[in-house]
Amino acid sequence: MQWKEVTFILRGRIRKAVLKALDSPKTATIIAKELDTHRSTVSRILGVLDEKGFVLCLDKGEPYNRYYHRTKQGDKALQEINKLQS
Repeated sequence: MQWKEVTFILRGRIRKAVLKALDSPKTATIIAKELDTHRSTVSRILGVLDEKGFVLCLDKGEPYNRYYHRTKQGDKALQEINKLQS
């Protein structure tokens, strides 16, 4: 895991929370409710995390209610973050 990947997640106030929330496949709506934030914010973050390989969209062809899950790269990033913050 590269340091820049870990810091990318830490720089976004909600990125870490979104990544952590994906302990099972969820939609942006579900995560937004869990984190008490706007769905559009979560959707935008999920798109960026997907581009960077931290999460995977399970149904990219769907226009709404897409499910995401954390990848191995996302798991490793969270492990590194937890080490830093413990």
